[in-house]
Amino acid sequence: MIENHSNMDSLSILQSIHLKPTAGRVSVLEALDGGACLSAQDIIASLSGIARPGAATIYRALTALCEAGVVKRVPTDNSSLYVLASHSTHPQLICSRCGKVEEIHSPEMVRYNATLMKNRGVKNDSALLMVADCKRKECDS
Repeated sequence: MIENHSNMDSLSILQSIHLKPTAGRVSVLEALDGGACLSAQDIIASLSGIARPGAATIYRALTALCEAGVVKRVPTDNSSLYVLASHSTHPQLICSRCGKVEEIHSPEMVRYNATLMKNRGVKNDSALLMVADCKRKECDS
């Protein structure tokens, strides 16, 4: 079982899952730190500096981190968004336009999530991810 990585830095996360701390993997984890939900292109665009990893490196890093269970891939209509796996049991709402992630703490949704996971035979540390377009004023995408 993968541990909760919410309070760990990128190097510690990679060590805990026995992955080499490459520039691509560290860059992806740092870009997603703080709950960001980004596309691969957003991650690539956020990198700066002369020694930044290339696009192929970022895609390989995303694949490795998803396979290790540290990052979740959220399919959308046009592409995919990536978010750090929080292992929260609260359902999460993800905006497909701006990538904002919001945990839903209503007792009804938490019960629904637990029932859904149980009925589907999914591990009890899983959470429902819902993707929608938010209507927030700050969502300018």
